[in-house]
Amino acid sequence: MQAYKYTLPTIACLIGLFITATAPAQYNWGNQDIDNVKYQPEISISVGGTNFLGDLGGKPGVGGPFIKDFLFKTVRPYVGASVGWNPENWYSIFAGAGFTVVNGADSLINNKGGQERWRVYRNNSFRSNIYELSLTGELRLLTLLDPTHSVHRFSPYLGLGVGMFHFNPQVPLDGKWIYVRPLHLEGQGFAEYPDRKEYKLNQFYIPVSLGVKYYTNNRMALSVSALFRKTFTDYIDDVSTSYIDPKLFNKYLTPENALLARQLYSRSIRPDKVRPNVGKGDPSDMDNYVSVVFTLSFILKGPDAVYYPGRPSRDWSPRRP
Repeated sequence: MQAYKYTLPTIACLIGLFITATAPAQYNWGNQDIDNVKYQPEISISVGGTNFLGDLGGKPGVGGPFIKDFLFKTVRPYVGASVGWNPENWYSIFAGAGFTVVNGADSLINNKGGQERWRVYRNNSFRSNIYELSLTGELRLLTLLDPTHSVHRFSPYLGLGVGMFHFNPQVPLDGKWIYVRPLHLEGQGFAEYPDRKEYKLNQFYIPVSLGVKYYTNNRMALSVSALFRKTFTDYIDDVSTSYIDPKLFNKYLTPENALLARQLYSRSIRPDKVRPNVGKGDPSDMDNYVSVVFTLSFILKGPDAVYYPGRPSRDWSPRRP
């Protein structure tokens, strides 16, 4: 819950700014919709919280994909910004950048003596900064279904796109955080494990979002959404397959890295259970992460930007003075 010390004040300031900036326009609105954002550029700023969905940590029982292992204790802040374009009233295209932190710890699992005990015994933990770039399309669902294609004041939307993110997992050792990719803890790149390739720190992902946007006028909107990232790597937390023979570290690594690797090879509280080829993670499920995001959007002035205080007739011209 420590993450909320930083995210909640930011969200409160954002909402306060939103209310203050839009209050003078409220008397015009009633329950009317805005009628045109077509051809308008848009800029947005976002804040929220992120949770990691991978091999480490989670809920009691067998670890599962998607949000089965969502844990509030590991929520960390998210910030982002984007620029967009509205080719039509019913959809938008955005190019965005974001930053967040993901983390997980087996020590946070509530050990009830079931299948979760093996993850508790494993006793792994990690953290990683994540930097994102994405290109997404947002589909305004009500506007798409409206034959007039007007933009609804409350506008549910579905987003889908493609992106690239950078990560670099670290684990704690003697009060310090150690980058573990150079240590090849699961034998990535070792000849004895030809199926375990060294993973890349820059990876593609698919962002999927579902949210609702509230337009106060044709210049400003506030939205809340759930943003899920489907990734194609199982090494965001540096855990995927099984333990290896620790003697291999001396063969492939520098003396300094070999020493670190032997120290971090196993942090199990049941070392008698750790031996080569014993399962450490689940390679069948890729790592993912999900955010709840609050976004403030500004629709910039353009040649077709028109505001009507009431519902206009359908014979208007968007360029009419």
